[in-house]
Amino acid sequence: MRRVHVLAGLVLAILQLSPAVAAADPFDKPIAVDIVKLPADPDNPSAEPKITCRRYRDFMVKEVDLGEVGAETLALMAQDAACGREGSGERVIRDDTAGYFLGVAGRFVFFRAADGWNGGLSFVVYDGKTAMKLFADSLAIDSLSSINAGDDRLSLQFHRNFTSSCSLYAAPQPCAKQIGTDTGLDRTRIPDCAAAYEAEMKRTPDYAEAIKALPSVIEYPVELRWAANGATVTPRDGPTRCMLPS
Repeated sequence: MRRVHVLAGLVLAILQLSPAVAAADPFDKPIAVDIVKLPADPDNPSAEPKITCRRYRDFMVKEVDLGEVGAETLALMAQDAACGREGSGERVIRDDTAGYFLGVAGRFVFFRAADGWNGGLSFVVYDGKTAMKLFADSLAIDSLSSINAGDDRLSLQFHRNFTSSCSLYAAPQPCAKQIGTDTGLDRTRIPDCAAAYEAEMKRTPDYAEAIKALPSVIEYPVELRWAANGATVTPRDGPTRCMLPS
C-alpha cells in the first residue's frame, strides 16, 4: 500500500513539473543584469522608472523604461559600457515595432511591440553586433517555443499570428485561396471562421454588415528560418484557428 502512495506521489510531482518544462524560456541568459532606478515621476506615482542593462558575451542591451507604454530608449552598446540614461557609442533602436526588449539568442536581439495587435504580438529581430534590422513578424502570445541560433543563421518555432487581407466569412473561397498563397497553408488546414464571425454579429447585431467584411486573423504553427538571403516561413503540423481583428 505504501508503494502505491509513493508511486502516486511521483506521478503527481512529474505532472506538476510539466508546465514549467513546457514554458521554458528559449532565450539566452545574460551574463549580468544591471538595474539603475530613476527618480520617481510625480505625475505618474505608480510608475517605477528604471534603466535595465543586460550584458551578453559580445554586447549589452539597454532599456530605459519610464513606466509609460513602450520603453523610452532601446539601445545596443559595448558589453562593458556604463549603465546610464545616456551613453557614448550607443546604437539606438528606432523601430515602430520595438516597444520593449524581448530576449537574445546568440548574436540576435529580439524586441517586441509595446501592445498586442489582433490577438498577437509583433516582434522584430536585430543583429546585436551591427545593430542592423534582420526581419519582423507576429506571433501568438507566449507561443515562441524554440530558438536555434548560429553565427549566420537563426531558426524559430512559434504560432504565427497572420492578419489576412480578406474575410473568410464574406468571401470564403477566394479568401481561402489568398490565405493559402500568403501563408503556405494547405486548403484543408485553413480554419472555418464562421463561428467567430457569427458570435461577434450576435454580440453586436447593429454592426453585422461591417463585421462580415472584417479581415480574418489566422494563427498557425510555423518554423521561421533566417539566413543571409532573408527569412522564410514554413507551416508546421498542428492546429490552426481563426479570430477577428481586435
